[in-house]
Amino acid sequence: MKQSVLISVDFVRKLFKSRQMLWAMALRDLKAKYVGSVFGLTWAVVHPLVQVLVYGLVFGVIFKSRPDESYGTDSYILFLLTGILPWQFFQQGVTSAMGSINSNSNLVKKAVGFPSELLPIISIMSSFINHLIGLGLLFAALVLIEWHVPLYAPLIIPYLFFISLFAIGLGWILSSVSVYLRDLKQVIDMLMLAWFFLTPIFYPPSIVPPGMMAFLKFNPLFLVVEGFRESLLSGRLPNPQVIAYLAFVSLITFGIGGLFFRRLKPGFAEVL
Repeated sequence: MKQSVLISVDFVRKLFKSRQMLWAMALRDLKAKYVGSVFGLTWAVVHPLVQVLVYGLVFGVIFKSRPDESYGTDSYILFLLTGILPWQFFQQGVTSAMGSINSNSNLVKKAVGFPSELLPIISIMSSFINHLIGLGLLFAALVLIEWHVPLYAPLIIPYLFFISLFAIGLGWILSSVSVYLRDLKQVIDMLMLAWFFLTPIFYPPSIVPPGMMAFLKFNPLFLVVEGFRESLLSGRLPNPQVIAYLAFVSLITFGIGGLFFRRLKPGFAEVL
């Protein structure tokens, strides 16, 4: 146990020292996603907008869904944006991290000494930069619709921090397993779809049956989505118990993911 803690501390220290390289590689990864396309990074803005417009049309216009009064807004678009943006960051980060080792197989095999555990982190940082573009859109929408910038906006930072740690931990586990089990991507795609619909992103939690709601509160993504809405729409302080639970789940997943990756890493070059 003591040795695992020391290894984790040393790894975090190396991450901090390599922060400039990580950001540079994350930017390169983000640009590589749109290389060759006519509109380039514009797609990073268009994708969330189109998704919000489609869900807004179906659930806001056709099914007449409305946010609960407790959120302090009548705008279904704001309700949707504050739910879909953190979900997109998490889902895109985890799925791209999962394929990061396989898609960089030459680097893993030939670059002796390169720490391959950085590759899933770079994928998640790339998704984070994408998420910042989406947050810019959200703040613009808040100003246009509500005519103010929420004072509690900085309170989304701890939610972003812990969901990033959670995504990195999952990314390490899934990226290392997918080297040996290529079918894993198909399974994770289906699980992500189920996870998306089981998280109250386009519907208010008040319509969830009480029995299911007790189970839902263990879903970290539900807590992050609610945290975004409380900070940006309701103007409420975070619940300390929620933050403590998120911290616990994120740190445990981060630690297990790191140990998992470390255990499977020695066989990567042989399998890739």
